[in-house]
Amino acid sequence: MKAIFPSGLLLAAFCAAAAEPSAPRFDPIPERFDRPAAERFAPRRDSVPARFDRPAKERFARPVAPKYEPELGEGTLPVVLALWPGVQFGYVQDDVSILRFGLFGSRNHNVSFLDFNLFYGRATGAESALQLGAVNVADGPLTGVQLGLLNVSGVLEGSESAGVQLGLLGNYSDTLAGVQVGGFLNRAATGAGVQLSAICNFSDRFRGVQLAAVNMDGDDVRGAQFGLVNVGAKDYAGVQLGAFNAGNGRFSGVQLGLVNSVGTLDGGFQLGAVNLARDARGWQIGVYNSAKTLRGVQLGLLNVVENADLSVLPLLRVSF
Repeated sequence: MKAIFPSGLLLAAFCAAAAEPSAPRFDPIPERFDRPAAERFAPRRDSVPARFDRPAKERFARPVAPKYEPELGEGTLPVVLALWPGVQFGYVQDDVSILRFGLFGSRNHNVSFLDFNLFYGRATGAESALQLGAVNVADGPLTGVQLGLLNVSGVLEGSESAGVQLGLLGNYSDTLAGVQVGGFLNRAATGAGVQLSAICNFSDRFRGVQLAAVNMDGDDVRGAQFGLVNVGAKDYAGVQLGAFNAGNGRFSGVQLGLVNSVGTLDGGFQLGAVNLARDARGWQIGVYNSAKTLRGVQLGLLNVVENADLSVLPLLRVSF
C-alpha cells in the first residue's frame, strides 16, 4: 500500500535538516599544509647524515696522530753489557744513560750517548745515541745517529725522527724530520728533510729534497726531486729534474727532463723533448707539447691542444 505524506510535513522536515550544522567528513586542509611555507620547506636536520653535518674543512682534514709522550724505564743504568736481548745486565725495561754494548744484540727502553751492537740493537723508547750495528731499531723518536746495514725508527704512533740514518741497505722512518742516506732504499711515510739513495726514495708526504735513481711520492710533496725517474704525488709543488718526470695530480713548479707529464699544470713550467698535460695553465717548451686544455703558451715543433678549434699548430700557440 503506498504511503502518502502531506506536502507541508515534508517541507518542514527538509528545512529543519538544512538548519542543523553538520560535521565535515574530512578536513579539507591536511595538517602538513596548515603551516607557514618557511616551516614546511625548511630542511630536516635529522635527514642529514652526521658525517656531512660538519664543515668541509673538518670532514676532509687528515687525522693528526697524537704526539709521542716519552716514558721513563723501570730503572736507569749507566752501562749495560748484553749477549742477546734478555741475556744482559739489568732488565730490558731499563734506560741506559752512557753506554750499551751487545755482542749479538741488546734491547732496552731509552738509550743515550753510545749504543754499539754487533748484530742487533733495539730501543723500545727513544734513541738519542750514536747507534752502531748491523740492524738498528728505535721504536720511538730518533734524535741521534743510526749507522748500519738497516736502520728503523719512529715506529710508535706520534714519534718523530729528527736525527740521521745512514744505512748500507736502507732506512725506514714513519715520521722523518732529518736525513736518510741509504744504499738501496729510503722510506719515510711522512718526511721533512733530505733523502739520498743510490736506487730509490719513497714517501707518502714529503717536504724537502730527494736524490736517487728513482724518487716516488704518493700524496703530497713540497720540495725537489733529482733522479732518472721522478714520480710526483697527487699534489706537488716544487722542482723535478730527471729523464722522466711525472706528476699524477696538480703540479705547481718546474719540470726539466726528456719526458714530462702531469695531470694539471697549475701555473708551472715544462721544459723537455716531450711535454704532456691534461690541463695546462702555464708554459710548455719542447719538441712535442700536448694538452687537452690550455691557458698559457706552447713553444715547440708540434703543439697539440685537443679542445682547440685548431688542435695542431706548429712552432707557437698562445691561449688565454
